Amino acid sequence: MNQWVQKSLTLASGARYLDRLSQIYRIGDIEALGRLTKEEKRQIKNLCAIGKYADLLKMLLNLERFPYDEPYIGFLRADASAFDKNPETVKRIEQTLKRMGARKIIAGANRAKSESRRLGQSFRKWIKEQKQYKVFTDVDAFLKAEGVAFLDGADKKLKDFAKKHFSYRRKKGLDFVARAYGQPVIGEAKLITTGGGTQDKSFREGVSFLKRTSSGAYCIAILDGVLWVSGGATKSGKKQKSGLYTTVSKLKENQIALSALLLPEFLESF
Repeated sequence: MNQWVQKSLTLASGARYLDRLSQIYRIGDIEALGRLTKEEKRQIKNLCAIGKYADLLKMLLNLERFPYDEPYIGFLRADASAFDKNPETVKRIEQTLKRMGARKIIAGANRAKSESRRLGQSFRKWIKEQKQYKVFTDVDAFLKAEGVAFLDGADKKLKDFAKKHFSYRRKKGLDFVARAYGQPVIGEAKLITTGGGTQDKSFREGVSFLKRTSSGAYCIAILDGVLWVSGGATKSGKKQKSGLYTTVSKLKENQIALSALLLPEFLESF
């Protein structure tokens, strides 16, 4: 198995994966904006009334629709052990539910499905906050930089730069352009919150990107979320391999897919 895939799987199965990931893909105070049975509504009201938000969260994980668009719910649903391994993330979700109250929780669980929130800007902001990296807006300064450096700019600026310097040919923009000790690295960053629909498409785009070749740069995919869970519980209670996991586990050694938490280690490997 690809060493960076293996490192990511180990990281995601350990303690505080979601807690640490929350420092990159930050979720602010999210207010809930549908179908619940009378018993489910009664249970929600009762758990809120007695303040048992840990029990409430576990109950809500079993519903078809979580009360608000929480990116880490898919991971918690797929890996039951993650509940105890990520106390900060669980506590934050419980506090959000407490602020919402029973009425908004019920309304949120009944709402129509919507697209997941875009968190790409959170990744770029995190890069800028890493003191060990230099971030340049000027292209010439970036090209002359030593050590590890990033080029700052919107998707189009990064795409145009990669086209000019690295023969990048895709129409989609890039999430980051970096130089690690003289070696150019370009990539996309995606948080896969659940399997299916637009999330599967997002995952496929990331995998497709890293399989592309560039004449002058490494192409890597920064992937996080539910794809790193090898199997989830089905309705029958049995485990089955996730399609996302199966795909990423078959990547070749030179097809670099890894968690954002491993990006510093990868760049230093040069």
